[in-house]
Amino acid sequence: MTEAAVSLPLIEFSEKSRLSRMMGAYIAEMSAIIGVAPMAAYPYFDAYWQEPDNRWPFWIRSADAECGFALIDLADDGRFEVAEFFVARPYRRRGVGLAAARQLIKSRPGTWRITQRERNAGAIAFWHRVYDGFVIYAEETITTDAVRRVQTFTAPG
Repeated sequence: MTEAAVSLPLIEFSEKSRLSRMMGAYIAEMSAIIGVAPMAAYPYFDAYWQEPDNRWPFWIRSADAECGFALIDLADDGRFEVAEFFVARPYRRRGVGLAAARQLIKSRPGTWRITQRERNAGAIAFWHRVYDGFVIYAEETITTDAVRRVQTFTAPG
């Protein structure tokens, strides 16, 4: 699969309501995949505009369409983390997610940690495609509130 042309502009405060609507679709989809009731609201939503040095909300755009979003955090230990990553169904399997994920990683050189729930086989397969030939990663399975796959790697600068 080839990578699509994407851009990753920061989501402005004035665009929060558009992100909130897209996040509703994401939460509903994730809830169905992992078998839990949808949460009423994303608990860290406002923090992405209140903590601009530690959290970054990005649109995933391709051909001027908002195809999805990515929420990136800087953890206390200095690692970057993908808190949430979503590509809307009409844009999947077109290289949009792959290109966006790799572009995000390239934009933040340093140590990364990316986590997926074990029940989300599609997400695990997606992130393995992102890493393949791009970064060398270590993977482990952990159990916290749910069984998760965790990959760690260093993005070159």
